Amino acid sequence: MEPMMIYNSESVQIRISPVKRGAFTTEYYRPGIISPARVIWGSLGAGLILALVAFLSITTGVAVLYPPLAASCFIVAVCPYLRVARPKPVIVGHFIASLCGVFGAWAGGIPGGGYEYAVVFKLGISVLLASILMQIFDADHPPAAATAAIPSILPLPVEWDVLPFNMVWGATIIVVFSLIWNRCWFEFPVKDADNQKYTAGLCMEKSQLLGCLFCAVGTLILSFGPACSSLEFLGIAFMLPGIFFLGCHHYFFLTRNT
Repeated sequence: MEPMMIYNSESVQIRISPVKRGAFTTEYYRPGIISPARVIWGSLGAGLILALVAFLSITTGVAVLYPPLAASCFIVAVCPYLRVARPKPVIVGHFIASLCGVFGAWAGGIPGGGYEYAVVFKLGISVLLASILMQIFDADHPPAAATAAIPSILPLPVEWDVLPFNMVWGATIIVVFSLIWNRCWFEFPVKDADNQKYTAGLCMEKSQLLGCLFCAVGTLILSFGPACSSLEFLGIAFMLPGIFFLGCHHYFFLTRNT
């Protein structure tokens, strides 16, 4: 049975999808389709992933910025076929945006000093740099723009030099859980025009998978960081090569055909 159209215009078409076999295919599980599978499974996944991040953050003491990670949870669970839902943009996007956010919060205060409009410079610089670098490192991830903006307007839950790695910690948890959640029904990460290679059954190049593994190990170790500073440094030491492999593979480890 074809989806029943409920709204149509020259430029917009929204349809409601019946519950049927194949409800998790790109034909139904995407924006523009009011799909019971997406409404229930996708929404439940988004809520559970963020709840898991919050639970682990409170339990371990690794503080993160919840609002941008909440948006990431929505994307990976409800819009998993989008390119911005792949592991690389989620992890690298939040890392880059964190760096740009703390830099913009500092640099933006220089022109105006204590001037009340200093926040204008801070926000502009932060999001500008994050936008540039996310594109350069092929890590476009819209929620990360909020990560870049928050240091300019709100007190940080941790020191500025720790925030980027804590955000990688939260982003990696999102990636790992989204892999488990989505692969109950369909391939994830999904194949697209720029991602055709498979490694260990996942549509990821070897360097991408290696980067995710390093970040996962670093996340596990960093979870014990608040109780032991040595483990915090060790966790960061594992995350750094992971971020490098993910963020730079298209420059140094390019294996796709061009």
